[in-house]
Amino acid sequence: MAKIIAVCKSEEKGTRKKAVAEGILKEDHGLVGDAHADCCTHRQVSLLAMESIDNVRRLGFEVGPGDFAENLTTQGVELLSLPVGTKISIGGDVLLEVTQIGKKCHNGCAILREIGKCIMPREGIFARVIHGGPVRAGDRIKIGKVDNETETFSIFKLTEKGCSSIDDAVAKESPLTIILNNQELVTLLCSPKDLKYLAVGFLSSEGFLGSKDEIKKIIVDNERGVVRLETVEDKEFTQDVLFKRIISSGCGRGASFYSAVDATSQKVKSQMKILADEIFMLVNEFQHSSEVYLATHGVHSAALCDNKSILVFSNDIGRHNAIDKIFGRCLLENILTNDRMIITSGRISSEILHKVAKRGIPIIISISAPTNLGVRIADNLGITLIGSVRGKRMNVYTHAGRIATDGK
Repeated sequence: MAKIIAVCKSEEKGTRKKAVAEGILKEDHGLVGDAHADCCTHRQVSLLAMESIDNVRRLGFEVGPGDFAENLTTQGVELLSLPVGTKISIGGDVLLEVTQIGKKCHNGCAILREIGKCIMPREGIFARVIHGGPVRAGDRIKIGKVDNETETFSIFKLTEKGCSSIDDAVAKESPLTIILNNQELVTLLCSPKDLKYLAVGFLSSEGFLGSKDEIKKIIVDNERGVVRLETVEDKEFTQDVLFKRIISSGCGRGASFYSAVDATSQKVKSQMKILADEIFMLVNEFQHSSEVYLATHGVHSAALCDNKSILVFSNDIGRHNAIDKIFGRCLLENILTNDRMIITSGRISSEILHKVAKRGIPIIISISAPTNLGVRIADNLGITLIGSVRGKRMNVYTHAGRIATDGK
């Protein structure tokens, strides 16, 4: 497992750094209390592999973490193989972006004077802090792969300390046209990932698709942003369908193909129970699962969970899309949704409740808040609606009997 071996800092440049139990990485600054931390440089944090330090030890030198002036000593990651722009996630909160590989040797640095050898210029890398937080020895390292979902722009960042030029990652937005049985149905604005899941989930949510067995063929054109789906039986729909819809409150130009009168769902009946502490644990994991959000703060997330873990996770610029991607994957991969929960980062409104009710999901949880109609519909449909989950607090709006606080 790739992990942090040591967190090191020093009050002066050109000196060995000392390991500390825990450090705080500050966004667009670096390791708090370290001499190299600076908002006006792209070299805010330095990283060096423990494997490189071990190679020097084998030459007979007594060296360890921090001796080569690195902030973070890593293990299990080939740092030099990471191209500039790579995102590095540490623990649950921290996100770094690689900005430089190696450097020119600092004349007269402590380790060079003492042993005549310094590996940092050849084997160290540097990064800027995109999202800050605590970091400590043992924290897990994940190498992010979000290039297809983000685009980097050169921007000017203004703070109380002045103006600096930096590269900033922004969430990508793309159109997706869904063609059902050679009839163009709708164009959604979405994140350009998992388009097949989104198309299937959307068609299922809107009543055009009942099961996986109804699908004859799916063709995905990622470059043009088109998904063509053919059903076993030709499902015809009139042009009236296109005008009989609710323009939803969702991000990404949400639309639902039913009228307000038609928007009814069967009541959810479930004996499912969950402990309050299990909700807090799941939401905490949920909030730390999206590398795209940590990089951009520009997407919504959704997850299907049981009492113990996240089973399916998705991101999208639209909160409806993120949920439809979950349901599309569940339908195609035969993942059960009954007696399970949905966690979402977005507002819980009426159309979201109808989506989850169709899948027999008894509990929906959000770190955001519901609308009044959302609360009324959740109550009518027998769904437990939980909102504003923060730390060890949450608001239970409907059917609180499914939540246990004492293990009963």
